[in-house]
Amino acid sequence: MLLAVLKVLKYSMSSKESSLFGLEQVMKHKKALVIGSIILLIVIVTLWAKDILQWEKNDAGFSEPVVDPALVSAAKLADSLDYLIYFEEKADLTGAYELSWEERGWYVYDTLVAQAEESQAKVRKYLDKRGVTYQSFWIDNVIAVEDSNALTFNGLMKFLEIESIQSIPVISLANPIGGVIDEAPESLDQATPNQLHINADDAWSAGFMGQGLVVGSIDTGVRYTHEALKDQYRGYSEETYFSHGFQWWDAVNGSVAPYDDHGHGTHTTGIMVGTDRFGNVLGVAPEAQWMACKAIDKNGSGLGWDFLECGQFMLAPWDQDGQNNNPNLRPHVVNNSWGNCSQSYTDWFAGTIDAWLAAGIYPVFANGNASNCGYEMPPGLGTVGSPARAFNVTAVGATGADDGQLANFSTWGPTDDPDTLNGEPYPLIKPQVVAPGVNIRSSVSSADNDYAYWGGTSMAAPHVSGLVALMWQAGDCLLGDYAQTENLIEKSAVPIPYETGSGDEGPGNVPNHATGWGEIDVIAAVEEAEKFCGDSEEMILLSGSVMDGGGHGYPLYARVSLVSDHHKPVTYTDPFDGSFSMKVYRDVLYNLEITSEIPGYQPIQETRLVFSEQNAIRDYQMPVVLSCDAPGYLPVEEVVKFGKEIPDAGLCSIQEGGLLAGFVVDIRTGLPADDASISRDGYFVESQGTPEDPNLPDGFYWAFQPTTQDQESITILAAKDFYQSQEVDILIKQDSITQKDFALRHYRDILKASSSMLWEKVVDFAGVVWDKIAVFGMMIWDHIAQFFIQIWEKIAAFFSNIWQSIVAFFNRLSEILTAWFIRTFKP
Repeated sequence: MLLAVLKVLKYSMSSKESSLFGLEQVMKHKKALVIGSIILLIVIVTLWAKDILQWEKNDAGFSEPVVDPALVSAAKLADSLDYLIYFEEKADLTGAYELSWEERGWYVYDTLVAQAEESQAKVRKYLDKRGVTYQSFWIDNVIAVEDSNALTFNGLMKFLEIESIQSIPVISLANPIGGVIDEAPESLDQATPNQLHINADDAWSAGFMGQGLVVGSIDTGVRYTHEALKDQYRGYSEETYFSHGFQWWDAVNGSVAPYDDHGHGTHTTGIMVGTDRFGNVLGVAPEAQWMACKAIDKNGSGLGWDFLECGQFMLAPWDQDGQNNNPNLRPHVVNNSWGNCSQSYTDWFAGTIDAWLAAGIYPVFANGNASNCGYEMPPGLGTVGSPARAFNVTAVGATGADDGQLANFSTWGPTDDPDTLNGEPYPLIKPQVVAPGVNIRSSVSSADNDYAYWGGTSMAAPHVSGLVALMWQAGDCLLGDYAQTENLIEKSAVPIPYETGSGDEGPGNVPNHATGWGEIDVIAAVEEAEKFCGDSEEMILLSGSVMDGGGHGYPLYARVSLVSDHHKPVTYTDPFDGSFSMKVYRDVLYNLEITSEIPGYQPIQETRLVFSEQNAIRDYQMPVVLSCDAPGYLPVEEVVKFGKEIPDAGLCSIQEGGLLAGFVVDIRTGLPADDASISRDGYFVESQGTPEDPNLPDGFYWAFQPTTQDQESITILAAKDFYQSQEVDILIKQDSITQKDFALRHYRDILKASSSMLWEKVVDFAGVVWDKIAVFGMMIWDHIAQFFIQIWEKIAAFFSNIWQSIVAFFNRLSEILTAWFIRTFKP
């Protein structure tokens, strides 16, 4: 068609000699020219759009999804594939960290759901058209596809929003060591030896037993009627007996009531909260409540999508129909006594962990057992499994029941996922701590009064989960604060020096990659929590500010970190006033480091700091680097200072101007808009995420603006791909900061609004037309009605006359018959 159009154009314009004929041909083919021109325009626009999309894909960092090579091979050999689709877009959850417990949960849930619905929409529509069975997850922006053919699988490569396509992880439970069933409860003097060894009984005596806290279990399920667990089940009450909605979910078999067809989950839950009918305490937090999700089958195996489903249930539990999510009912800590044997970090569960942390849920994972992975004993370096290898979970190794000795089956670190939250100066340490994990007595699922002595890091991890509940009861300011809680657990642990041969461990082999910071001490950790959150004289408030030290003096956005042996607080300054604050221990040696998030400033480092006063204040001015790269400075070769020339001193010339900073968001969703440009006269900065700072939302920008006057109005353009640009005039003050936030509208929303307006006009027009049609119809109907009325009147008159004639006929006939009858039969 395109060639035909070009030929017509060429033919119509080529011949001077036959101009009249050409004119006739143009007129004759006028319709074809119009249609062809439209098609040509469509082709050009299509090619242009294709080029734009190709540029976006290749030059803007987009590429085809990363695909598990095993899936690529399987797609060539089989036509039934199961896989996980991970999406590029990740929800910004930084705004959750400063909210209250209830607000925090709903914020995380709503943000994750909105992000998943938006980014998964096209792929879900595609899968629906292909008739594929799938399950959408919002907790990690993932779609799990079941029984897909190769054609559908290959078709996913065109979706730029897909980050990766991965095989379904298969988790094999670390089978417990031991397993002798004890049907008759023993007299244990109110506590098991392992609980006495870690001083849990001292915490109970101080009044801390986990009241008001909820622990979650992702495991093989729980026998909810067990005498040691029934009263602590959140779904139990004496008035209503059992209610399982929001307390239990079975991702494996879909049972509406809790059960455990393996026994492992019942045992680990008992270690967290168990108390038997004789008052013997099995669990670290015997008055905490429990809830559970089954992701592991009776054979000790679990599929990745079931763990994702349980991860969602923990963050926003739902009713027995899978509806009415309620994040207010999420647990405070989730115990995960499972993992794989991979000796390298795998991130398939990372999004779930990130979401838990944002919602304030504390993740605990078992380090893994050598015997279950085929390792020698002791297993050696780098044998810790995933997800315990993750930098933002507390991994737990195992010791004897009451001897403080490392169990020879407990796997070792280091991890290959460095801890950026609170790992300094030992970011690769795994496990973080150890806990009793040999011959641990707890409930099992074979009967309501059965107990067993089992061992493994699976039994060690729930000791720490219970400990977190006690600490958050004792120090409510720690609620939802994973990093500080872990710091206090490490600080209070009893060191167990162990030589692993790694060479990157602490002095005297504490911490180390076999026992971490040591074995947990419950009462010591609880007391640390009390001190940290109370008015203890051991804790003091350190506050201050970080400002520009090159001459402008405006506030800086900077990372402030302190490091001691067991306390590693990190905070960020408020970029709009430069202030910071954090709690520190009195009379403890700290090393301080301040690094600017704004390029061009030299870091500040101080060692052996000791803070003694109750409200310590430290203000800092950050020097500009000698190359004068900081915004608002220009290099000079020499300056005059105190009347003297100082050649090549490396000092910087101050450029007149002020700061502009703020946030860029999507006007419809309110979500941060990263990578938006804030520009003026060709100079621009981009908004960016701030994932390490829980207090500062993403979409943040910071820009120096040159001015020639003390106060000057400048024009700023905010722009982002596929968004409507926004241009505003802003008053900038020299040597100070001005905040300006931008809310940009996506062209998709503009198109929707325009379509809505157009539809309203169409509806209005159709209404007017319909009114006119109705009026016209009524007029026609009046005429038709009059016509039919007249016809009916004539028909009625006609039939009335006929009827009268018939009546008259029969009357006459009756008279004749009557007269005849009288004459004939007259006597």
